[in-house]
Amino acid sequence: MRHHWTSGLVVCLTLLAATGGAQAFDRESLVWKKCTSCHAATADGRIPRVEDLRTTPEEWTVIVDRMRRLHGMEIRPGEMDRLLKELCATQILAPAEQAKVAYLSLWHNSQQQEVPADKEEEKLFTTCVRCHTAGKIFSYRMTSESWAKLRDFHLYIVPTVVLQMREMKWVPEADAALAYLARKLPYGNAWSAAAPKIDGVWSVFGHEPGKGAYRGEARISDAGNAEYTLTGRLAYADGTSETFAGEATLYGGYALRTRTKNNGFAANGAYIVEGDELRGESHLPAPDFRTSNARWLKSGEAAKVARIVPAFVLKGGKTTLVLEGMNLPDAKAADISFAGGAVKVLAVKRIASGALELTVLSSADKLGVAKVSVKGIDAGTVTLAPQIDYIAITPEMGRARLSGGTHYPAEGVQFEAIAYAKGGGKKATGVPLGPVPATFRLAEEKTRPDDDDLVWLGAIKPNGAYLPMGDYGPNPLRNYSAENSGLVKVLARYPRGAKTFTAEAWLTVTVPDYIPRIR
Repeated sequence: MRHHWTSGLVVCLTLLAATGGAQAFDRESLVWKKCTSCHAATADGRIPRVEDLRTTPEEWTVIVDRMRRLHGMEIRPGEMDRLLKELCATQILAPAEQAKVAYLSLWHNSQQQEVPADKEEEKLFTTCVRCHTAGKIFSYRMTSESWAKLRDFHLYIVPTVVLQMREMKWVPEADAALAYLARKLPYGNAWSAAAPKIDGVWSVFGHEPGKGAYRGEARISDAGNAEYTLTGRLAYADGTSETFAGEATLYGGYALRTRTKNNGFAANGAYIVEGDELRGESHLPAPDFRTSNARWLKSGEAAKVARIVPAFVLKGGKTTLVLEGMNLPDAKAADISFAGGAVKVLAVKRIASGALELTVLSSADKLGVAKVSVKGIDAGTVTLAPQIDYIAITPEMGRARLSGGTHYPAEGVQFEAIAYAKGGGKKATGVPLGPVPATFRLAEEKTRPDDDDLVWLGAIKPNGAYLPMGDYGPNPLRNYSAENSGLVKVLARYPRGAKTFTAEAWLTVTVPDYIPRIR
C-alpha cells in the first residue's frame, strides 16, 4: 500500500460533522499537525471531518493523497505511514465491516461480481456504481451530514457529472442515494482495538486457483511501532514449493498488510487478525500473476484441524482426504468419525507433522453433510454427494486489462472449475462441492463479421491462468486499427472416470485502469 499512495483519490469523499466523545488525536499527533490548519479543531479538541469518518487503510491513503494533490498538504518521507497508523487507530472500519470489502484491499484486478441486494441498492448502483465499485462505497461509515456533502463534492471534483448522467436527474437522485447510505452506513462509534500479539510461529493453510491447496509455516517477528518482519515456506499439492520473506504493517490492531518476495517475486497480502487466526488474500502481480486465499493459525499446544482437502466425498470408489492442522494426534481408522453420513474409513496414514491422510468409502445416496472428528477433536465437515452433476467456471465473466506502460502492468484472470451436485426438491439447485483440476482453452466468441479477437488476445494456460501479452494502443493490423482488446469464450474440460464434464465462460480483455483510486 505504501507503494500505491501516490495514485490516490477516492470514491467520493468529504467528511463530516460531530458525534461527541473524547478527542482521538492529541496536539502532538501528526494528524493534528497536518489536518487542523484546514479542519479547525472544535472547543472539545475534536477534528471535524477527520473524526467523523471511518474507512479502510487503503481509502485513508487515497484521502490523504488527495489532500496532498489538491490542497497542498506537505507529506515528507515516512509521514504517510505514520498518518495512516494514527488515523486507523480510531477511524478504521471494524473487522466485520472490513471483511465485506476485503476484495479491494490489494489494489489488484478483483473479479468480485457485485450485485445489488434489493431495489434500493439497484438505485444506488444506477447512480453511483457507474464510476465506483460498490465495495468502495461500502468501505465508508459517515455521519448523515457527511454523506449529504458528497453531492457537492462530486460537482466540485467532476463538474461534468450532471451532463454525463443526463439520462437521469442526477442531483435529486444523488441526494436520495446519499440519504439511503446515511441510513445504511452510519458512522457509529470510533474503533478501539485490544493490544495485538501476532509475533510468533503460524501454520499456513491456503488455496490458489490453478495450483491447488498449499500448507506451510510462517514466523512473524515484532519490529516495533506496528511493524513486523515475516518469513516462511509453503508446499503446494502440485509438488512445487515457495519461500517468502518481507515486512508487514498492522493498522488498527487487526488489518495486516504484508509486502514480501515470494520465490523472488514481489507480493502483497491483506489479512484480518482475529485472536490467534489470520484470514486473507495475497497477490503477485504480472509477470508472476497469482492470487490465493489463506488461513493462518498461531502455533500452540492444542490440537486443531484447520481443514479437510478436498471438502467433498462422492459415492462409490475410494476417496483420499487430507486432514490438515496443528498437533494432530496419531490415529487409526476407528479414531475417525463421520457423523451424519454413510462413510467408512479404510485407512489412516500420517504424511506430515500436521497432516493425516484418510482413505474413505462413501455409500451416501443423497446430498448431505458429515461432521468429521479425530479422537473427539472437531475437524469440520465434508459434503457427501452421489455424484458430480456438472461443473461451472468462475469467474463467469473474467476481466483482464492490457498493459498501459511501466506504472500500469497487465492484469490477468485466474479461472477455476467448480464441481456441483444437484440439490433435491422441485427446483434442483446446484450445490458447490469444490474445485476440480480441469484444463482450459480459449475459443472465438463471434460478435461481428470477421471477428478476430482470438488471434490477438493470446492464449490461456491449461490451468486457467490468463495474462494479456499485448499493450494498449492502436494495432494497425486490425480493422480500424483497433487495440488488442476483445471478447472470447473460455472452455473447461474435466474427465472423471468414464465421463467428461465441460463448461463455458467468457473473457473480456479491456483497457488499463488509469485511475485506480476511484475503484
